[in-house]
Amino acid sequence: MAKKIGSFVRKGVFFALFLLILPNFAFAKDVGNISIIIDDMGYDHYVMKKFLEINMPIAFSFIPNTQYDYMSNDFCKKGYTVMLHMPSESVNKNLNDYKLLLKVTDSKKEITEKIEKALLSVPCASGFNNHMGSKFLQDPDKVSDMMEFLKQHNLFFVDSLTTPHSTGAKIACKLGVKYAIRDMFIDNKKQLKYVKNNLLFAIHLAKEGKNVIVIGHDNIVTLEAILHLKDKLKPYLKDIKENLKQCQQ
Repeated sequence: MAKKIGSFVRKGVFFALFLLILPNFAFAKDVGNISIIIDDMGYDHYVMKKFLEINMPIAFSFIPNTQYDYMSNDFCKKGYTVMLHMPSESVNKNLNDYKLLLKVTDSKKEITEKIEKALLSVPCASGFNNHMGSKFLQDPDKVSDMMEFLKQHNLFFVDSLTTPHSTGAKIACKLGVKYAIRDMFIDNKKQLKYVKNNLLFAIHLAKEGKNVIVIGHDNIVTLEAILHLKDKLKPYLKDIKENLKQCQQ
């Protein structure tokens, strides 16, 4: 009888432990990730040097024909993903003062030649996103011309969504170009608390299972915010190349 009672007690203990562990399996969530892109690279040499040593899987997007665009090669040598941040026509005419600006009046040949010249400044770029582009990205014909170039040169595309009417992701999908879509701009305000709060919200979304594409810019506030949250960000960070989509042709 004592043996039977002992066996029953042991089984009861194991069953109780099973009930305690079960909720962790039943309600476990898939953890998402965060990809960070730093735009407007090429202007602030001091901040760029700091970013070069950050040792995190962050992508850096360089504006062509800037004073320090040559540093894109340094970032490639360090193993970072480098992108071409291509000036593109904005609905705000006051912002369109760029030599290689992609315009809705450009021919396909002009678009091709401008991107080719831009890549001479950022030769190791493996990806592409538009700088501005709120007007250009609304034109499906011009975006198609741009996207055909990206496909031919095996460059991925990130739609920064500078306009809610962007045709970028749709056409990338149609032409089979690898792409991603921006979820958040983290530094519309150059305030440390503001940027940190946005990064913390991205971490929250990742914990909830979402893959989050965030864009910041080459400035000291964004750098400091990322450094302050480095340990919290690291478990969720993935290079943008790991968050690309490609539609079946």
